[in-house]
Amino acid sequence: MDNLKENEEKSKSGGKDMKSEIAKKEKWDLVELDFANVFVRREGDILLNPFYAKIKLSEKNGHIYSIKGKYAITSTGYIQLNKIASVNLVTPQMVMIDGVARPNPHVERNAKTKVIETVNVRKIAVGYSPVGNITIIDKTLFYNVYTYFIQSIQSKMKKNAKCAFVGTKEDQPTKSKSGKWAWYETADPLGIWVDYTNSLIIDALEDHTQRQRFGDRIAQKIVERNLLKDHPAIGISQPDVSQGIASVLVYGWKHKFRAEEIQDISAQAERGSPTIKAEKEIIDIEPEEEEKIVEETKREEGEDTKNGTLFNKEVKRENSES
Repeated sequence: MDNLKENEEKSKSGGKDMKSEIAKKEKWDLVELDFANVFVRREGDILLNPFYAKIKLSEKNGHIYSIKGKYAITSTGYIQLNKIASVNLVTPQMVMIDGVARPNPHVERNAKTKVIETVNVRKIAVGYSPVGNITIIDKTLFYNVYTYFIQSIQSKMKKNAKCAFVGTKEDQPTKSKSGKWAWYETADPLGIWVDYTNSLIIDALEDHTQRQRFGDRIAQKIVERNLLKDHPAIGISQPDVSQGIASVLVYGWKHKFRAEEIQDISAQAERGSPTIKAEKEIIDIEPEEEEKIVEETKREEGEDTKNGTLFNKEVKRENSES
């Protein structure tokens, strides 16, 4: 009778003693997280130790922003979350473009003006999921500066239809239309006539200049943000916000992997090793998300200029491309 009562008590307590016994026999460690009991295997001398933290993100500090009535996390916000998640972001040496391996990131510039026209960039995220599995995500972005410029204009048109209109090159604005006009092709023979004296179009042109100058920086920031957003260690895109503050639960794992081992895992994922599975995706982002990252880059540029570091960064970038 006593034994029966003891077994009932163990059963009511969730069978914790039994789980511990199974973990011991199978050489697994039992780890209790807030959402589940997780068995973690020891691999040689590598022992994973989980931890988690609630991180506060602030709209005032540029960690979150409101878009279409919902909140999203900025690139800066994801960097803040990754201080706990410790997802490793790796840039492979090469990126495939039309079946040809090119240096990564691959930047194409205008032959005459030398401004950036397109950027191809690939990055890999290596980190642990909340249950301790190594998770690898592989993302590639083709960033066309002109395409995002057109999308930016179209976005401005939704705010003020008078700032631009769709038409052919022959559909020149009549004298009844006030303003000064320029035409940009979209899909031949169509294009968009813009009033370049309108404040919204001036903003779009300023953002376009940022893309032409810092397209490689913007493209890499877009990829890194999407990697951190989709990695299960963070895995959140729309936080709950109260009075401009969001509390986000992030998981991390202490481990004994060396930097070289992380690089080796990334290299295997890059080569497409059958023993390493990676989630691969070509990124397609919304114009609002891209504009927000352009805005972040513009702010960073201002800080770099103020601190005297922008010149050094541009020299390093030019040297790496030469």
